[in-house]
Amino acid sequence: AEPATAHFAALAAAAAFAAASAADATSCDDACGRGGGLPLEELGASAAPAPKQRTSCVRSPPPKSISATFEAEEEHMMGGADSAFVLSQQHLLQPSSHNPTPTMVPPPIEGLSGHHLRHKIVTCFIGMPLRGQAHIAKRLQHYLDFFHGAHTELFNVNDYVGRPNGDDELLEALRRHFDEGAMGKQSHAIIYTTNASLAATSQWSGHSKSRRRWMRNALEAELEAELHLVEIQVNDILEHSLMYIQRHHLVQDDPQTEAHIKDYGKRFVTIQEDGTEDDLNYIKVIDYNKKVVTNNMMQTFLGSRVARFLGNVHPYSHHLYLSRCGESEYTTSGKIGGDSGLAHRGHQFALRLAEFAETVICKQAKNFAVITLSALQVKELPQRLRAIPGTTGLLAIGRWDDFGGANPNGEHNSVVDGMYLTRFLVEGSMKFEDCPASVPALLKSVGSGRSVTLIFTDSIGAVGDDAALCRLWTSTAWRAKQTVAHFSKRKIKLSDGKVWEQLGHREYRNLNEVYAGEYEGLTHEEIAIRQPKEAELREKDKLGYRYPRGESYYDVIARLDDAIQSVESYQEPLMIVAHPAVLRLIYAYVKGIPREQAPDFDIPSHSVIYLAYDGAVGMTERQYDLGPPPSSTQLAVAHGV
Repeated sequence: AEPATAHFAALAAAAAFAAASAADATSCDDACGRGGGLPLEELGASAAPAPKQRTSCVRSPPPKSISATFEAEEEHMMGGADSAFVLSQQHLLQPSSHNPTPTMVPPPIEGLSGHHLRHKIVTCFIGMPLRGQAHIAKRLQHYLDFFHGAHTELFNVNDYVGRPNGDDELLEALRRHFDEGAMGKQSHAIIYTTNASLAATSQWSGHSKSRRRWMRNALEAELEAELHLVEIQVNDILEHSLMYIQRHHLVQDDPQTEAHIKDYGKRFVTIQEDGTEDDLNYIKVIDYNKKVVTNNMMQTFLGSRVARFLGNVHPYSHHLYLSRCGESEYTTSGKIGGDSGLAHRGHQFALRLAEFAETVICKQAKNFAVITLSALQVKELPQRLRAIPGTTGLLAIGRWDDFGGANPNGEHNSVVDGMYLTRFLVEGSMKFEDCPASVPALLKSVGSGRSVTLIFTDSIGAVGDDAALCRLWTSTAWRAKQTVAHFSKRKIKLSDGKVWEQLGHREYRNLNEVYAGEYEGLTHEEIAIRQPKEAELREKDKLGYRYPRGESYYDVIARLDDAIQSVESYQEPLMIVAHPAVLRLIYAYVKGIPREQAPDFDIPSHSVIYLAYDGAVGMTERQYDLGPPPSSTQLAVAHGV
């Protein structure tokens, strides 16, 4: 309490000095023939008031301690990612003629709440080997950093195993972490293992009651830090082995891994619930998002958020498909925001996206290509396609890189030899059709003088039954609803008697585009002409800038928190159709990229980004370009949001 009292007393003294300086400035400015307040940078740079007959004015410096307080506060608050306010607010916190004693720090926003964490906390993951501790620790670290600004650092026990003083070195690494995070900038650390069996010799493994007690005592005595334990338990070992252990690189690299796990199990002691460890802070995660037991965790900001997140996350496969809405009427005019419907190219994309969802997401085809042929190119199809005797399919002959505008970005989007032609769309039609069994029948269906859009996939087998149960999310914008209007709707009866709605459409306002407030319906050029200062502030600080009566990226981050926790909990493939700012943030979070970089990401139009990740294999990414190419105005708007 005493440091806090001194801190606010110093701020009050500094504010009083600013008010006195402003009063002096009034008479002095009258003599000098100029108005205006005293900028913060001038504090401490002036001397005593000058006589009225002088043509220049100087002022007395503040006491050194007060000036130092201002400098220390400004240095602390303007710490970039660690600041208590956003850069675009900086000019509002400077003394001026109408506000000589401004608010030093504005009210907190959700995205920067980690700045207010003052306690040193160390979260340690324990449990049997290959339970996903490393994966979950990394997801937790990025979640706290991305959504709450906690700026947590990871410490791998295995990096210190085998060293003569490995346990002491890890303690010193934690000390440096907290020392470098003065004034609460870095108040959290996570300890985990990538190979629990090899880490068993370390005190930081936490596999016994005595080692957990040692960790708590060492952190309290040496660092004045709290220990939070997270134990991962898995009861259904058979299912877990099939879904995770057998796919993990440790098992692939070392056939003796499962024997090591059994040996470790003889030494590992679960956190006791008989009262002997009730004084510890811990969370037990049982079968991942099925059950969570907490002890002494829910009364703190960090503990409650950690418990909630761990109740959703798991190390099994995640499949995420991200797509922007089709090109809208507003974006063809360069306007931002609003709720306009799709333009012509947007409707074309919506048709193609429905085919993609059916073939790739539901039926799990590996490759997918869409090309549009001109009326002249249609005549070459007899040389480009061949029929398969005894089937109803047509196969591509050779690569089509030089034919039909095939996308050159990768084999996932290119037509190659042997790919199966499944569907086609004739110019002027609003519905894809199944491909005929022969080339002459296809040419007859297309007709003369018309272009055609063709869809190719892996093989004939790719057009079978559903291979996965799938989910669909969109924003509530009209253009988002129109983008998924052609998705096939059907229900699947499950083995337990329940019914699953395949790609059942769920609309969420959380996924709406960043709200531009007073600038909704304007172009960026119009904003720059009307409010050049606002345009400059936004360019300086895209993450923190808030549109007048609108939103900032931080506001969008706050409303995406619940959505992301649901994403972490799903195992079914999920398609999200939303808007550039929202998708940038989702993409950055999933990929483990700092949120400060998110506003500069390019989310391509009329494409799908596929992200797959788990704790056994890691992250993979693909991009499917479906077309048609967006207008240049659409591209400009996307980069400006």
